[in-house]
Amino acid sequence: MRRQLFAALQALADNDVNEVVHRDGGRVRTPWSELARDIDRAVARLASLRPAAGEFAVGLIGPTSYAWMVLDLACLKAGFRSVAVPEFLTAAEIADLFREAGAHVVLADHALADRLTEVHAPVWFFRTRGAAPRYDFDLLEGTEWTCTAEGMLDHYSTGYSSGTSGKAKRVDLTFPPEQPAPPLKRAAALAVRYYRYRTSFWSRKDNRLFLFMPFSHPQQRAFVRLALMRKIDIVLSEPLRCVQDLTVEKPNIMVSVPMIYEALAARIEHKLQQLDDRRKAVHRLYLRLGVNRLGNRNPVKRLFDRYLFPQVRKVYGGRADYFVTGSAPIDPRTLTTFHRVGVKIYEGYGQSELPRIISMSSEKDFRIGSVGRPRVPVRIGADGEILVRIDRGELADPSVVTFDEDGWIRTGDLGHLDADGFLFLDGRKDDVIVLDNGKKVFPAGVETVFHDLKTENSLCVTSFDGKRITAVAYWPAERGGRDALRGYLAALNTELADHEKVTWFVHTEEPFTVENGLLTGTGKLRRRRIRTAYGEARRERVDG
Repeated sequence: MRRQLFAALQALADNDVNEVVHRDGGRVRTPWSELARDIDRAVARLASLRPAAGEFAVGLIGPTSYAWMVLDLACLKAGFRSVAVPEFLTAAEIADLFREAGAHVVLADHALADRLTEVHAPVWFFRTRGAAPRYDFDLLEGTEWTCTAEGMLDHYSTGYSSGTSGKAKRVDLTFPPEQPAPPLKRAAALAVRYYRYRTSFWSRKDNRLFLFMPFSHPQQRAFVRLALMRKIDIVLSEPLRCVQDLTVEKPNIMVSVPMIYEALAARIEHKLQQLDDRRKAVHRLYLRLGVNRLGNRNPVKRLFDRYLFPQVRKVYGGRADYFVTGSAPIDPRTLTTFHRVGVKIYEGYGQSELPRIISMSSEKDFRIGSVGRPRVPVRIGADGEILVRIDRGELADPSVVTFDEDGWIRTGDLGHLDADGFLFLDGRKDDVIVLDNGKKVFPAGVETVFHDLKTENSLCVTSFDGKRITAVAYWPAERGGRDALRGYLAALNTELADHEKVTWFVHTEEPFTVENGLLTGTGKLRRRRIRTAYGEARRERVDG
């Protein structure tokens, strides 16, 4: 893979067809030939900062941007190890991670300058817009540096998990080892792979990848590399405007957290309610005949979709070939809403510490609520924990995972397999609330019932006393505040089992956000921090 990736980076210089769409004061379209020049300029500037001998580790931090992507690709091409730290951490946490990873220099988005005061390494800024000329990376002269495929590092990057359950875990990214195979077997495998590629949407010339989550997450950068190797246009957005950009950019490939799909599903439901009586009747026929389950290239489905959903398609851009969700549980009602308009949202399940995805739903293996059939050996432990089998030799650092006595890797996630081998996730083992009476409550499942709050990431279900369930939630004053929240919780409590019912609630003064440290950069609740922040807050009974 290393040689193919280097070849793809070299080929950028001659490609004026594909582009990166991003924002820099306005919408910017950068052809890949210009991207190649930007990468080479960054390589020269980085080379001027490298130590006299030994490995060069380059810290990177900042929100998703074109400049961040260029710097990461420059490190990759030049053979420098990038160290990507999540931007939502505190100044002390950021400094600790850069120190732990041995960063020789840190390149940071200037918007984060106030959070880098404790970093031990020299800090250079990008996207300064003239605010810090003395430390502006783009003003460096640069020096000559020769890039080769052999010079690309096996251990090319260090990243970190989102830190949902505590400290962010270090993840070392490495190229997979070359697997020698007999020529005939290798040729057959390549032929099968080529056939699948040519008969899938991946071979289309108008593919468009949409990214908006933090580049500190390894998955996002993996999709950038995939796009470069398959000549797929890249669109960069940001969380606060991604829904708006979807309608304009019309991507057909997107990886997102559940929160965004849940927001889009609410808009789709609204559009469906606005269909006239004739279209509602045709939609019922569409579902009865199972047209929504057909592939996107099917002419019958395309005919129905064109008639039924011109307004619905505007919500998500209308070209959802490969929309993927992961990182946190998604409400099955959201998946059902998309499926009713012919869109399959594929669920992926993996862990940053592991070199391979554990399970992934697909066109063939699709079942609402499931992450598909596992792609590695999986078994369910006696306590419901998902255990996976991956060879130790594939792990960049076996010390970051926990093995049981039989050599299976403990994921810390709870789940179950159905009779057909589909894997379903039940929640994090650490998040499960075990009440004094021995009954278990899965917070994510309870939160799903309170759909409006979950969609906005405004609810965290917990228990402070081990006897009763408490909802820590934000409900704005303009929507009725505390009293409206109490009524909403009471109304939907009826859908829960007795031991799951919310007895108490804490009405927060502000929503959970990345900025106040209660959400991760990928939109997941930081449950421990929320429990600590509101452990002494005033609690009120739901039944008033």
